[in-house]
Order: sequence, then structure tokens, then C-alpha cells
Amino acid sequence: MYEIPDYNAMFADHARTTAYLAAIERAVHPGNVVVEIGTGVGFFAVAACRAGARRVYAIEMNPAVELAERVAADNGCADRITFIQNDSRRVSLPELGDVLVSDLRGILPPYESHFETLVDARRRLVRSNATIVPLRDTMYAAPCVAPAPWHRDHLAGGDAPHGINRRAVTERVRSDWTRCRLDAGDLLADGAQWAALDYATIDSRAVSGQASWTIARDGIADGVAVWFDADLGFDVFLSNSPAAPRALYGQAFFPFANALAVAAGDAISLEIRAHLVGDDYLWSWDTTFTPAAHQLAPVVFRQSNLAARVISLGRLRQPGSRDDKDQDAFPTIPSTG
Repeated sequence: MYEIPDYNAMFADHARTTAYLAAIERAVHPGNVVVEIGTGVGFFAVAACRAGARRVYAIEMNPAVELAERVAADNGCADRITFIQNDSRRVSLPELGDVLVSDLRGILPPYESHFETLVDARRRLVRSNATIVPLRDTMYAAPCVAPAPWHRDHLAGGDAPHGINRRAVTERVRSDWTRCRLDAGDLLADGAQWAALDYATIDSRAVSGQASWTIARDGIADGVAVWFDADLGFDVFLSNSPAAPRALYGQAFFPFANALAVAAGDAISLEIRAHLVGDDYLWSWDTTFTPAAHQLAPVVFRQSNLAARVISLGRLRQPGSRDDKDQDAFPTIPSTG
């Protein structure tokens, strides 16, 4: 769960904040009702008021939302914002919203209850023709070298640094993805789209897709970088691509089971899947490396971050739907006129 300094850090992210503020200013019209899910300490709720919102319902599970009352008062709009500390899926509002605003992603859009929350809000908390910010996320990937910190921690020193064999641990590490920061020069091919998420129509918690590349230059491919481009609407865009200005999100790095020595003209194809299991996503990625030199056999990796978890069969059997969890009755927020 985020701490108070985290919200300032997110707000200080120039790429993210300027994009969202621009989209909110264009999406919200005078007199609109705005529903914001994941308001944090209320910065974007204040922006919605400044754009002319009559009422903002700002929903947040984190107790930090208590500070949002002060933020709203300091910005002269406390009388127009109703802050609600709860899971939005357990909230009932006295009126439907005209605009839905959220940033519920993690490093990647498939994150915890992100999709389920948006689907629920779209069906219950806003009008059928509501404006949604963001509109869509498009997911990309590209083969890459290992991020420098990952290389330092897991590759430098080989299989037995200081004379201690760590191969079993390294194999486990290569079975999970991690947050990273890469530059465009770390990519060995152009980014390829593998999934598109339209938040006006999305109705599934699972995401899957395929991508393929022809390697552009010789090098060592340690895995694939994964990122998203966000369309916030109204010609406002945001990206955490390695080629874009650095954003708070960073990128995701999915390691290969083994490093691949690649040459220009070689081919790599990837199938990637994300399925929500309980409160977290199970990722799997299958890679096929086909050398341009035909006398060399293709290499196939089949990986899943299930292998990286010390996880019991009992946990896998836990119900994943909200309906199976202990629930409170939906609290009703009094009408404020």
C-alpha cells in the first residue's frame, strides 16, 4: 500500500501528471459529476473541480485519503468533493457520473483488480455514455539486454560467485518478471504490439497476445521489455516506453530461461498471457528463437512466474472472485445536491 510520500512522488512525475491534468481539463465540463477511483490524496479530484465539476466522488481504499480532505480544503473545493474510503466495488453513489477517471495500473495495466474495478464502475457508477480517462492502453514488447541492476545482481559473477553455486536461485529468478528502467539503446528490435485494452468495452480480467521480431543488431538477448502506451483521450497520450521521457512506471523485464546470443536477421516470437489468480496476476511467456543461420536449431522457452513463487496448492484453490470474499453491504453516500 502506498505511503504519503509516494503520492507526492507520483504527482512529481511530469510525464504522468501533465498528461492526466490535460485529459481531465478537456474531459470535464461545467456541471459534470466525476467519479475518480484511486484518488490517493485527492490531487486529480481537485483538478476535476478546477475543470468545472459540480461534484466529484473520489474513492480510495488507502487510509491516506483522510489527508485528501485537507488537500481539497487548501484548494478551495472541499464543498464539491465527497471522499470515500472503500473499495469502489462496495460503494453505491446517489447519482451517476458523467466522467470516470482512474490510474489503477501498476507497472503494467494487468494489476490486481484493475480491470474488474473498471468494469464494475462502468456498469454501476457512471452513465452509459460516460467519458473514460484513460480510454485505452496498448501493450508493447521488444527483446532487450538485461537492465544494469538485474545484470549486476543475477549475472555478474557467473553461476558460483565467491565459490558458492547459486544456479538454483538464478533459475528461480529467471522465472519471474521485474520492474526495470531501460533506454531505447537496450532494445535489440523495435517494439511490437501484443495487446490492446479498450476500457469502454473491456470485460475480461485476462490478457494475452503474440508478438514477433527480426533482430536488428548483434548482441545478447536476456529477455523482453514490456511497456504500455496510454491514450487518455482528447489527443493526450502517455507512454512508459524505453524511448519515451522517463516516467514513474518504468518498464517490465521478462527474462529468458537462458541468455541468447543473437545476430541481425535472427527471429524471436513471443506468446504472453496474464491471468488473475486470487489478488495477483499469473504471467506466462513462451519464446521461440529462430537463428537466421538455418543449420542452427530453434530454441524454445516456456516460462511462468508460478515457478518463481513458493506457493501452496491451497492458495491456488482460493476463490478469485469478489463474490467469494467477505463483503460489507454497499454504503450509500448521501446526496449533496
